[in-house]
Amino acid sequence: MYRLLTAVLLLLTVARMQGQRVGVVLSGGGATAMTHIGVLKALEENGIPIDCITGSSMGALVGALYASGYSPAEMDSLFRTDLYRIMAEGGTEARHTYYFKQDRPDASLINLRFDVDTLIQTSLPTNLRSPALLDFEQMRGFAPAAAASGYDLDSLFVPFRCVASDITAQRSVVFRKGDLALAVRASMSYPFYFKPIRVDGHLMMDGGLYNNFPSDVMYSDFFPDLIIGSNVSSNSSPPNEDDLVSQLRAMMQEPTNFSVICENGVIIEPRTEVSLFDFSDPGRAIDDGYRAAQERMPEILAQIHTRADPDRLRALRRAFRARMPALLFDQVSIVGLRRSATRYASRVVDRSGKPLEAENLKRAYFRLLADHNIAFLHPRATFNAATSRYDLTLTAKRQKRLEVRFGGMFSSRPINTGMVALRYNLFGARISRAGPFLLRQVLHRRPGALRADLPRAPLYLEPVFALQRWDYFSSFSTFFDEVQPSFVVMKETWGGLNAGMGMGNKGLLRFDAKVAETRDSYYQTDAFTGRDTSDVTYFDYGTSGLMLTRNSLNRKQHPNAGEALSLCIRGYSGKERTVAGSTQTEPGQRFLDQHDWFSVKAQWDQYLLPRGKVRFGVLAEGVYSTMPMFQNYTASIIRAPAFEPTPESRTYFMEQFRAPKYIAGGLRSIIAVARERLDLRLEGYVFQPYEPIVRGEGNEGTTAPAFTERYYIGSGSLIYQSPIGPVWFNLSYFDQLREPWAWSLNFGYILFNQRQHE
Repeated sequence: MYRLLTAVLLLLTVARMQGQRVGVVLSGGGATAMTHIGVLKALEENGIPIDCITGSSMGALVGALYASGYSPAEMDSLFRTDLYRIMAEGGTEARHTYYFKQDRPDASLINLRFDVDTLIQTSLPTNLRSPALLDFEQMRGFAPAAAASGYDLDSLFVPFRCVASDITAQRSVVFRKGDLALAVRASMSYPFYFKPIRVDGHLMMDGGLYNNFPSDVMYSDFFPDLIIGSNVSSNSSPPNEDDLVSQLRAMMQEPTNFSVICENGVIIEPRTEVSLFDFSDPGRAIDDGYRAAQERMPEILAQIHTRADPDRLRALRRAFRARMPALLFDQVSIVGLRRSATRYASRVVDRSGKPLEAENLKRAYFRLLADHNIAFLHPRATFNAATSRYDLTLTAKRQKRLEVRFGGMFSSRPINTGMVALRYNLFGARISRAGPFLLRQVLHRRPGALRADLPRAPLYLEPVFALQRWDYFSSFSTFFDEVQPSFVVMKETWGGLNAGMGMGNKGLLRFDAKVAETRDSYYQTDAFTGRDTSDVTYFDYGTSGLMLTRNSLNRKQHPNAGEALSLCIRGYSGKERTVAGSTQTEPGQRFLDQHDWFSVKAQWDQYLLPRGKVRFGVLAEGVYSTMPMFQNYTASIIRAPAFEPTPESRTYFMEQFRAPKYIAGGLRSIIAVARERLDLRLEGYVFQPYEPIVRGEGNEGTTAPAFTERYYIGSGSLIYQSPIGPVWFNLSYFDQLREPWAWSLNFGYILFNQRQHE
């Protein structure tokens, strides 16, 4: 009897040893959780079987990739790609950024949105990063695995669980069935970083709020013999009365038990210098996780009875992937919009009855998302066994109708500018918007526009009008100096029509026709007094132009990557009326003349070595114009094209950098002092007019011999890209000025609205 009992116990022990189940738990932790990939890599290399996996937040993403059949080596390669970096930073790939859908860059710093019927309730941003690319790529990557599992997370390559925080019911939620992409997206919706998402009517946020290390879920759902945990998180410190973030964290986050519940368990705690939101160097985090796992490997191996066969593991991955249906979409439905808006959105993604491949869908997805009336778009793919294709549901949320933008420029020089812009969004069968309407100070502008976009063709029509004023001072004063009166004041009133057509996703072909009136007040010398009267030149004219542009610059001011190409052909026809002021030789004299001319302008702006600490840029610009001389030298200079290669140069009226015909260009060096936040920017330019305008007898405008003059601009800036806008110190050199050196400390954007000749 004793021998029989011993034999039974021995058989049970052997059976348990052979059927040993190993579970892996992955914590949240933002970018630091990329160390989990290194941990999984070390486990597989040492033959540690992974029979089930659970994760929270970023750990949910890594765990879901493993459960979908990705090997650690494949995950390593994926996380090192530009696609993943752009996705993590909330950006959009250059090839899916639609330039023709974008507004002309303005000086806005803060955007607020309202619903007209609830004006008191503003909409502050709930996320710092756009989840659009993340949502699409998760749908694209996880939909086939979810279909192969029959939407049962137990039937993935390895059984998987992830947790999210239901802030509607204020509880932790465990995903066991359903859409894998949706479950992972819910688990990693970090507060204020990515927008929360609704699942079955409940608003879901980051799983780490209530359970950042789901070892309890691992134990209760899978009951493994051994739990291996990878943890890069800890409970927060007590809140501080002077730290708002710590107070919000204490209100939202519940303490997590960072331990394994079962008797047998090992917790690996990788240490890395990668910070919470720094996704720029995944290789370092992955390597740190790998080293940490290898240090604990003797302890893990001592508890493993049977090693995993790598050949069998690869065969199992291939078999699981073979079950994944190809990602081909059949039915597309859009929910969340009103009927007319749904018709417009449906036409954007219309595929004329043909099956839609993922890449074609991606183009339509981002084109629809580029519209200002779309605030949020989430794709969800569901496999239809009857058609062997996927049905796609796009959940859309329209943008609030009224948008208010605040911005401007705050400077130590007298160029301070305030900006308020209003936009009213109309969303229907043809998407349209009214605005922006802007009010500014110092350089006064009141432009407005209406725009209508066609849904299928990349075409738009935009009636525009503007009343604008430009004041230029006769000194380069700083904030501490007395500002002299304006010596040039330009006023312009114009209206017309812009018609644009997208040329690919980065190009725009635009035709415009305008009727304009300008009133330029100026003095013929900077030694004027308050008793002097200015010369005044009126110019009533019509202008039309054709412009071809291509733009992929990464910032609206101080870019350090991308390129911009433009070619513009424009014609002018109008009548000049000039009244001489007291600084002229014959005050009060009136002059009338008819002027007709055309101009061609080409510009190339290119940045090289887009990644790395040192980057270079090149700018080339050329203008050919048949512009005739106006009544006097200053009137001619005001009308002549200007070379303004730096933000600071656009705030000066510099006669020597204006000419009807010129070539110009320069080089830029950008040194990334602190990654993408702090740049040292050094620039040098040369301006070569063909026949420069010079002052003749009686202040008339005339031309000097060809290539007799040449001028230079130098600029050095230290620029900090704050979350709101750039802060920079600049030192500039402008050749042939009475005071060629100028410095300034600035916050905001030096960006001006469209002018009548643009």
